[in-house]
Amino acid sequence: MFYLVDSLKRLRALRILRENKYLLLFFLGISVLFALYMWTVEGLSLLDTYYFLVTTATTVGYGDISPKTGFGKVFVTVYMVVGIALLGLFLGKVTEVMVDISSRRKRGLIRMKDKIDLIITGYPSDDKVENIVAELRNDDRYKDLGIVCVNNQLEEKPAWMTALNVHFVKGVPSDGSVLERAGIQTASTLLILANDSRRIESDDLSTSVCAVVEKLRPEVRTIIEKVRKDGLLFEVVNADTVVDVAAPSVLAQEILDPGAIELQNAIFSTHTDGTQYNLVFSGEDAKWSDIAMAVLKTDSIPEGYQNPGERSFRLLPKQGEQVKTGALVKYRGTKVLGNLSL
Repeated sequence: MFYLVDSLKRLRALRILRENKYLLLFFLGISVLFALYMWTVEGLSLLDTYYFLVTTATTVGYGDISPKTGFGKVFVTVYMVVGIALLGLFLGKVTEVMVDISSRRKRGLIRMKDKIDLIITGYPSDDKVENIVAELRNDDRYKDLGIVCVNNQLEEKPAWMTALNVHFVKGVPSDGSVLERAGIQTASTLLILANDSRRIESDDLSTSVCAVVEKLRPEVRTIIEKVRKDGLLFEVVNADTVVDVAAPSVLAQEILDPGAIELQNAIFSTHTDGTQYNLVFSGEDAKWSDIAMAVLKTDSIPEGYQNPGERSFRLLPKQGEQVKTGALVKYRGTKVLGNLSL
C-alpha cells in the first residue's frame, strides 16, 4: 500500500498531470463528449455508458454493446485511436515512475514514511551489521519493528537488508537532514558503530553523529562503540551507553535489554562485583534446585553446572536435573567459595 500511495503521489505531482496536462485534458474532454453522446443519442444507461467508455478506451471491445448511428460508429473509432495512444503513454509513465522509485529505494535516496524504531549508523562490515540485525529479528520484540541503516559507504542496498526487512538511507550520518530522512523523529534507539575498529579516527565520526542526535532528539537512546581507551570524548556528547568494540550478539542484547554491556563487563572483570567463578562440587549427587539454593545462601548467583565427562556447561538448568559429585558449578559472586553445604 505504501508503494502504491507513494507512486500515485509522484504520478500526480511530477509526471503525468504536469508534463502531459493538455493531452490529458483533451482525453478527458473527448471522454465526456463520448459519454454524453452514448447516453443521450444512443440511449445507453449510465452504467452501460461507463462500461462502453472503458472497454472502448482500452480497446477490449467485447461486442456486446455497439453504436446504432453512423456518427456513433465514427465517434467510437476516433475515441478508440485516442484511447490506444493515451493508454500506451500512461502505462509507459507508470512504468517509468515505478522503476525510478525502485531505483531510488535501492540507492538509499528515499525518505522513511513508516515508523522507525532503530537507526544503525556506521558500517564496519556486512557480516557485523547483518548479524546484529539477525539477532534482533530473532527476538519477538524486534521481529517486525522498523530498522534503518544509514551510511555513505554502500552504493546500493545489499541483499541481506531486503531479506531481513531493513531500510537503507545513503548519506553522512552526522548530517541532520540525512537523519531526518532516516526517521529520527520516531526512533527510540540509535546504534553508532565504529567504521574501523583499528583507527581512533572512527570515534570522531561516531561522536559527531551522537552530538547531532542529542541536538535533534535528546530522548533517543544512543549506544556508541568506541575505539580509543579514553572515554572523555563520549561524555562530552552525552552518549547513553558507551562500549568498546563488541560482538554483534552483545550489541543486540544491549539494544533489547539495556544493561547487557554492564553485565558482560562485570562477569569478565576481576575489578567488579559479580565476576564468574567455578567450584568443584564434592558432595553426593544432588538436584540442581538444592545446589542453586546453597549458592544463593552465600549471596552469589548460580548459573549452571558441568558434570564429569561432559564437554559443555548446562546453563540455566531445570530444577530437577542431577548434579554429580565432582561437577563444576558456575556462579557469579564477589568471592571464591569453598564446598557447598546442602
